[in-house]
Amino acid sequence: MANCPVCGARKTGTTEVYLISEEEDRYFFNVDKAKKIVSDGRPPITIPEATLKRIIALNDHAPMHLAHVEVDRPGIMLQRFGGLVLLDGIHRAALCLEQGRTFQAYMLNYEESLACLIRQEIVSNDAGSIVKKLRKVMSTAPASAPVVAELECSAEVLAQVRAALTAEERERFILKAAPPGHNQKKDLQRRGPEEAED
Repeated sequence: MANCPVCGARKTGTTEVYLISEEEDRYFFNVDKAKKIVSDGRPPITIPEATLKRIIALNDHAPMHLAHVEVDRPGIMLQRFGGLVLLDGIHRAALCLEQGRTFQAYMLNYEESLACLIRQEIVSNDAGSIVKKLRKVMSTAPASAPVVAELECSAEVLAQVRAALTAEERERFILKAAPPGHNQKKDLQRRGPEEAED
């Protein structure tokens, strides 16, 4: 629709990119690649209403665009810092929540999520900021469930992170190191989250 900021921002033939901002750090994901990965026949899963509410609270969406979305099409969730992020479908999720409907999404595993990462701009790669992010993830995870987090940092930084965690946190987190800068590319056209999702 001409008056819709989301529809108006979309251009045919461009790569759809989703930006995640975590304080000063920025991560760019290729949404088109994620859509290709989930077209392998995997079933979508139902996202619980409580999780849906948290997702909506953490993401911007344009209420004007809700009338234009295909509400029955599943979204796509990726894994980041041991938590889940709605990569595609924020407007569909918002409309489902508004209408009391079930929202479903395809899940990318950690390796698939990393494969969609095209660039990351990490302002600080220190143990303190990583611990802060991990604690944020833990606050939204089920009460006693272990949280697997693969961190793009050196073994030295990972050791510092482990040392900074409490004994209880060390028991809950399963931490693994992934090489810093894994799978980075540059110069794709950038689009914001409100442009990248239906």
